[in-house]
Amino acid sequence: MRRPALGDPLWLGQYRVLAELRRDEKTRVLLGSGPDDRLVALTLPNTAEDSGFRAEAAALSAVFEADPDAATPWHASEFHPGPALEDVPGALPEPAVLRLAAGIAADLTRLHSVGLAHGNLVPSHVRLTNHGARLVPRATGSDPAADLYALGTLLAAETALPEAIRPCLAENPADRPTASQLLETIGPAAAPWPPAVEKLIAEQTAELAPFLDAQPAEDKTDPVIHQVTEDFPAAPPPPLSRRRILLGALALVLLGLAGWLAWPGPPKPDALPPAPQPPLVESGFLVARGHPQFLQYNHDGRLLATADADFTLEVLDVDTRKPVGRRLGPFPETSVAGMAFGLDGLSLVTARVKDAQLTTQTWNAWTGQETSAPLVFDGIDRDGGWPALSPDGSLLTVPMASPRRLDVWRVADRTRVGSIDTPAAFRYSEFSPDGHTLAVYQWNGHSGHPGQFRLWDVASLKPAGAPITMAANERLCCFAFRPDGRTLITTSGEARQPAKVHQWDTAAHQELRPAFTLAPTRIDQQNGTVRMTMALAGLDDQHLLALSAGTLVVLGLDGKQEGAGLPGIASLSVSPDRNTIATTSGSTADNNVHLWHKP
Repeated sequence: MRRPALGDPLWLGQYRVLAELRRDEKTRVLLGSGPDDRLVALTLPNTAEDSGFRAEAAALSAVFEADPDAATPWHASEFHPGPALEDVPGALPEPAVLRLAAGIAADLTRLHSVGLAHGNLVPSHVRLTNHGARLVPRATGSDPAADLYALGTLLAAETALPEAIRPCLAENPADRPTASQLLETIGPAAAPWPPAVEKLIAEQTAELAPFLDAQPAEDKTDPVIHQVTEDFPAAPPPPLSRRRILLGALALVLLGLAGWLAWPGPPKPDALPPAPQPPLVESGFLVARGHPQFLQYNHDGRLLATADADFTLEVLDVDTRKPVGRRLGPFPETSVAGMAFGLDGLSLVTARVKDAQLTTQTWNAWTGQETSAPLVFDGIDRDGGWPALSPDGSLLTVPMASPRRLDVWRVADRTRVGSIDTPAAFRYSEFSPDGHTLAVYQWNGHSGHPGQFRLWDVASLKPAGAPITMAANERLCCFAFRPDGRTLITTSGEARQPAKVHQWDTAAHQELRPAFTLAPTRIDQQNGTVRMTMALAGLDDQHLLALSAGTLVVLGLDGKQEGAGLPGIASLSVSPDRNTIATTSGSTADNNVHLWHKP
């Protein structure tokens, strides 16, 4: 590994080049830093005219960021330090082989889902990291079944092949599992790497440190000599304020280079800004059988329900990291309105919406069997409201269209408790953590008229205090209680407009501290994906969490961000003990539920 040298690019796309990781006869791999400070491996050909690499980069652009049409084509993949499989000494024990197979199968699933095949599954293209095994991305093959045979052959060379992997070596390609089927058969495989592998990961991590923390390279004979050409591309505009620091540093580099041209002699290594410490670190992952979109913990944190992109629901055991029971569904063309576990630890209540119909069902979470007849409502007001389940699944709010009202139902005995008159065009509700209070927001749909929300006592269905009125230009999109129910956190905003976060005292009905803004809700025009922006309670009483247009950030109560954000997050759920955050990925090829905790 060395610092950039003469002829190396300073930037590739939005990534600043930090070092060269490795090179072989055909390609070289550079270490890059993105605008969110995420590290990436940037692969580019040794010869810019390599038409085969351009075609491969164009194919990989379906799952990775790439620019096949650049003067020097490249593609990027997330980088985690770790040795190549060919550098691992000795044979791996079976648990480690299963973890290796699970990581490779996960990456193959991602490639195969977009019609690509790796085609070159060899030990040098498999890396062992703290996040599991990762494939160096390639797209030179044409047959996904051949990738599975190559996987079996690769692992058979490492040790006695575990039973779950042996079907990969079937002579008939039709008898081999798909990558996703293999991943499901293996299940979550989080066994630790052998000490020799952990040592190699630690050594490479230490080797990276000088390139990330502004320390000079130990090798005095290899100074930093940056590329100087008249067609040097301007650095891309920074989306985050901290990138202005990097641009300032880049300006100093250019001034130094001007002096170098006028006065021979290499400049001293320019200092890189220190890498921000992440406020959250990954502690493992669960593997769902479909791509999870929404998550919900049960009351002791042992179970996690997921609503998957294929319209199925499933339950994962957090301790064993395996699914329990059978998958529920599929329920075609439905939207999940809510999931809640009963206090008995056995029941799971689900609410789904299709057109103007709401269906609520109760299941045994461990077996997947339905325990009572569905509770079905027709004529709900889907355009102006959204149902809500209480945290224990015992109560359900149903927005009805004619007349406009909010009905409250007891799920177990299918009894309507009462109604709240809600004549406004838009109204949403949320239960407090203990289920005793219901927050209801209403807005009549006119831009000049402010919306308001009110707290209601659930037992009596009577208002608890005066309503709280929002500013005339604020539209509430979501709200969440703190675990003790004493603070209500509201997020207001629309697409392309900054979102504003308020924190309210639920007893005094007054704002606790000044509001602050977040990034606006973002809509991906290509696929219609909505990247919501919302704030909720953090892992302690002094912090908030915010899902800010696809990036998870940790905030102080004043809205000041702490550390770097986690990009690519679609949804999250916080464990009841507030020690763990479970997240889903925005990538439809990722079936993992990632778990995070404070460092």
